[in-house]
Amino acid sequence: MEKNLILIDPAKEAISAAIYKALCKVDKPESSIIPSPKELYTIIEKPPEAKMGDYAFPCFSFAKILRKNPNLIANSLKDLIDKENKDSWLSSCKVLGAFLNFHTDKAYLAEHVFSKILEKSLAKEFRENQNNFETSIMIEFSQPNTHKEFHVGHGRNVCLGDSISRLLKHVGYKVTPVNYIGDEGTHVAKCLWQIKKKNENPPKENYVRWCGKKYVEANEILNEANATDKEKFTKEISSILNNLEKKSGDDYQLWQETRKHCLTDFNRIYDWLDISFDHFFYESELTEDSQKIVDEYIKKGLFKESDGAYGIDMDSDKLGYFMVRKSDGTSLYITKDLALARKKFEQYNISKSIYVVGSEQELHFKQLFKALNLMGFKQAKDCYHLSYGHVVRPEGKMSSRKGNSFTFNDLMDILLEKIQQRLDKYKETWSEEKLKDTAHKLAVGSIKYGMLSTDPQRQIIFDPDAWTSFEGNSGPYLMYSYARSQSILEKGHWSHENDLDKLGLYINDPVEHELLRYFYDLNEVILQASKVYKPSFLAHHLYNMCKTFNKFYAHIPILKAGEKKEKTARLALVKTFSVCLHHGLNLLGITPPEKM
Repeated sequence: MEKNLILIDPAKEAISAAIYKALCKVDKPESSIIPSPKELYTIIEKPPEAKMGDYAFPCFSFAKILRKNPNLIANSLKDLIDKENKDSWLSSCKVLGAFLNFHTDKAYLAEHVFSKILEKSLAKEFRENQNNFETSIMIEFSQPNTHKEFHVGHGRNVCLGDSISRLLKHVGYKVTPVNYIGDEGTHVAKCLWQIKKKNENPPKENYVRWCGKKYVEANEILNEANATDKEKFTKEISSILNNLEKKSGDDYQLWQETRKHCLTDFNRIYDWLDISFDHFFYESELTEDSQKIVDEYIKKGLFKESDGAYGIDMDSDKLGYFMVRKSDGTSLYITKDLALARKKFEQYNISKSIYVVGSEQELHFKQLFKALNLMGFKQAKDCYHLSYGHVVRPEGKMSSRKGNSFTFNDLMDILLEKIQQRLDKYKETWSEEKLKDTAHKLAVGSIKYGMLSTDPQRQIIFDPDAWTSFEGNSGPYLMYSYARSQSILEKGHWSHENDLDKLGLYINDPVEHELLRYFYDLNEVILQASKVYKPSFLAHHLYNMCKTFNKFYAHIPILKAGEKKEKTARLALVKTFSVCLHHGLNLLGITPPEKM
């Protein structure tokens, strides 16, 4: 059974209790060991179709325990449950082959949902989960390199890391979101080398784009150089790298100036996205610590010399050679990862360390975690590489080295332009401030939903028209659905003083019940998304909930309902929808406009 199981579904708890009682009474061998209600809770699943029921219990695994055909077991359990059941949650129990399928009582479900969500206890089970409170998780994400532009892949990383931080905080973990800026290394030295060679004054605008171009130019020169020139140029770049590690001289001063502009640009993007970090780590701050850690483990005999370099032979684990110091004495990016990991373990006392980094770095992290384990860090077993696929144009992958990357600033400009075109019809009636604020929220929502609605392991093909559409599986569609709910509530004069008693009796249409199930299942979806680090689970749940809401809006009269209680019940559905959607969007990092 799952460790630290959180029971967040009272209907499922009622069903597992009823099944447990029935299993205790059913004919069975004396040696039979019956699973506990908590263990049975984990076995209960959702049927493939809503018409089959709200829950299904497979009886296959009990054939060996009870020494009976699973179909017979299902029928025996049904008879006992029908005889004994007095729980308000259960409406009916039916046998479908070797499955017991359960329908919940619709009126009771409605009463529970309205009282729980409208009385602001949606996250009660998470807040009361003491096990998670004791677990401290550090999530490292974004990790842009200075002297290069913030590209669209960094956009996926930062959206993913932020949403996972929000999800884990919501379910009760102590979460520390951090950023690790790559402000040192060969890419920086190449950029500075080209700036010095060109000896040109930097532009007043688009400074970071200019730095990125210098990096691309440096790579082009190196690729086209003959062997003699290439050796010479490489030595010059290595010299700059050494000067940066020594933190002295003209190279270091040029680095400080160019770095400052890059960090300012990164912070502008984070502010635009409404994403923050508890701490920033910088590669340049780890140079001294990384050299010390290499010296320490050379003395301990773990890092061994090979052709003037130092590292660990990991061939036995099929991980190749793990280099920690080059033959010229400089450290590598992964060496600084070792120093940073030690800092995280010793200074932040974390239980788990998550690295949100692209799938192309899989070997890097396998080597890193193996090295940390060999170095004696017990926390190595709780380090996790959360990988994700690329964001690509229809024509394929982008690369900052080749200069064909799609920058995040480009992405912002394209989506803002498309959103503003869609909002042009409101120019005469909305203030300039409202137009600007709405366009910003819709653009951010378009990006975040576009980045998060796809499974992290799959690549994303960027489609600006689909991302900004007010129809289909997009951020604007969800945000428009929220604004629609707010408009209905305003016209219907919804009040928190409304009498919610017995409203479940007025929820009769199948689409209303379907909506209720989406509200009720939200916590379970949030929990599953947090367990597997996939905000896409939540994104798709919210999208399907919005589709059902818009079907409800189109086919069922709300403001013109026949009876007062019927109108109140339908407005309660709208209000509950708006609360659940706003809550879910917040966990994706999206703030919807109140009106559109």
